[in-house]
Amino acid sequence: MVFEHDLEPAWGPGTPVAPPTYPGPSRYAHSPDGFVPRATDSSWLSDVVRDESGRPVSADTVVLDEVQSQSGRAEAALWDARYDLGGLPGFTVTGKDGSSELPAGDQSADGAVQDAYVTSWTAGHRHADSWIQTATEEPGGAPIWKAGGAVRELLQSMNATVDASTLFAYAPNSLLFGFWLSTDVERQHKAPRAYSSRVTGHGARPVYSSVTKSDSFPISKDSVVDRMEMGHAPAKKSKGADGKRTDRPSNLGFGPVIVNMDVTGFVCEVIVARGAISLAALRGVQYGGDQTKRDAAAVALTVLGIAGDVLSRRNSHLRSGCDLVVTSSRYGLRRHGKPTPDTLDVDPNAGVDFWATALHLALEDCRKAGLEWAEPINLYLSAPQKKLISEGADATRSGEVETK
Repeated sequence: MVFEHDLEPAWGPGTPVAPPTYPGPSRYAHSPDGFVPRATDSSWLSDVVRDESGRPVSADTVVLDEVQSQSGRAEAALWDARYDLGGLPGFTVTGKDGSSELPAGDQSADGAVQDAYVTSWTAGHRHADSWIQTATEEPGGAPIWKAGGAVRELLQSMNATVDASTLFAYAPNSLLFGFWLSTDVERQHKAPRAYSSRVTGHGARPVYSSVTKSDSFPISKDSVVDRMEMGHAPAKKSKGADGKRTDRPSNLGFGPVIVNMDVTGFVCEVIVARGAISLAALRGVQYGGDQTKRDAAAVALTVLGIAGDVLSRRNSHLRSGCDLVVTSSRYGLRRHGKPTPDTLDVDPNAGVDFWATALHLALEDCRKAGLEWAEPINLYLSAPQKKLISEGADATRSGEVETK
């Protein structure tokens, strides 16, 4: 099952958009050797722009949103709409456990602990995420992966290659968006990503820009400031002759802002989101050899995936400088031996109520086959997790956050 979305910058066609940036010299996922897709009579982008000899014309391409980000957006859209959809199973971890015990260290960081909230729909590794594994079943308890117990046994039993009944019941999004659990289990528990999508700009041309902003007052380049007197955390370096921690005013935001000329975005001839929900991957999930369960679950997960894709497209803002509006959408079935998909009647403007009804009908067939979604499992931050969050809050204030 495939889909395509034609996109335009919110400012209008031909305006620059900002792709995500990555560490390294290239900064952007930009290639000079891509092709520009071209619509056929069926309206699907089933061909590319070609020259007089019929060969594809090379053109610059830039990735505007990657597969992992697109999956996260679809999951987040589903979780945000969970009540309207009739409820979704999953694991939640919260810092609000009623405990008065604060983590060691700066007590002012307790607000970050109390506000902490993670779910298996928003965590990077879904139900196999470390924030789930090292949470506690009860406030003040030991981490699940240390204490054992019912939740650990449940997490370790979720297998997609033998019987995914439990996995479907508690973490259907892991079957749809993929997971891998290889620690402390008898066999590797994993499922490939069935839903995938990528937003790409074709015929991309770099846009150079810069910025200069004056300060309200002139600042001498020879000035130094005492960070602590200014209310900032002490600096690691720049100790003055008198032993006080000093720093340059510019490091505290004083002085003019001058940014060198550089590529800050791209103008694209065509912007399109293209993706698929792999029915082959969903049919590859095993339910103890029960064909009826497998077929019913595949339909329910496909409905869930389409709903997530449709709902996620309503948030056009990908990042600062990249707000993309959907101008047209196509959903279809891609069959062997056919160059273009068979179009499916999917309304991209259908409301949440429509998807709630479609999901309800699909889950009814699952129930008849012996599959059913479970209620969410609520977990709590463990003491080691609280310590991590508390220390992270302190590091954020002092500018010492760890990056990989």
